[in-house]
Amino acid sequence: MRHSHPCIPGSAGMDLATFFRDEGVDVFARVGIEDLTDADRASVLEFFPAARSVIVFGKEVPVPVYRMPQKEKTREMLRIAESLDNAAVRLAGCLDAEHIPSRPIPLYLPVRIVDGRVQGVVRLKHVAAAGGLGEIGKNTVLLTPRFGPRLLMSGVATGAPVQEAGIGGVAGENPAPLCTGCGACIRACPEGAIGPDGVDAFRCRTVRAWIPPPVVPVVKWLLRRQLLLRSVAPLAPLIARTATIRCSLCVTGCPAFSGVEGER
Repeated sequence: MRHSHPCIPGSAGMDLATFFRDEGVDVFARVGIEDLTDADRASVLEFFPAARSVIVFGKEVPVPVYRMPQKEKTREMLRIAESLDNAAVRLAGCLDAEHIPSRPIPLYLPVRIVDGRVQGVVRLKHVAAAGGLGEIGKNTVLLTPRFGPRLLMSGVATGAPVQEAGIGGVAGENPAPLCTGCGACIRACPEGAIGPDGVDAFRCRTVRAWIPPPVVPVVKWLLRRQLLLRSVAPLAPLIARTATIRCSLCVTGCPAFSGVEGER
């Protein structure tokens, strides 16, 4: 079993590459907040005022997972996502031990509403794109050259700038353009959730199974109450384990779905 390793020291501090290798992480990057858009920089600083960089990292969801029955697919994706979440907690603890203030970015709650759209407190996909791991597709999913859109992510906000010694190791893929704008993901969505302004999560087939349209205004009101969200955040993993991912067509319909490695 992984996750029994201590924090990995390097010649000038923690060795991120070794840490992530032991965690089974496929890609990672460190991104200075100065390299983020104004909106994303503000989100990071609101989440962690001491932040000077974000470490973002991800694991592949193998192609066969998307072909599993719904409950099995959900279970496997949650396993990968929660392993990333646990790695973020361990990484933040290791960095704190190196006297680098850090905070793991939560997997589930809190979230927030921006311009009527649901997003995480930190937009990890956009941070990853800024770090050279890929680009945002029309389906708002991060497209990577190695895994296409099949990457789940987590991250840690840290008080160390990228250029500062002490958290060595950066891995960006510097991809060529991946999203051709073909619109296959838009056409694949059975509920028309993907539009010119992004994805309306409440129209997604998976979300609508839990939140029917008449309840959406109430849920949006609740999502704007950050104190309430923080109080129920510890229950989010339990709730997530009872959910089912009913549709992944916006991912599997993308021409970049298999990435350069193809099916396994």
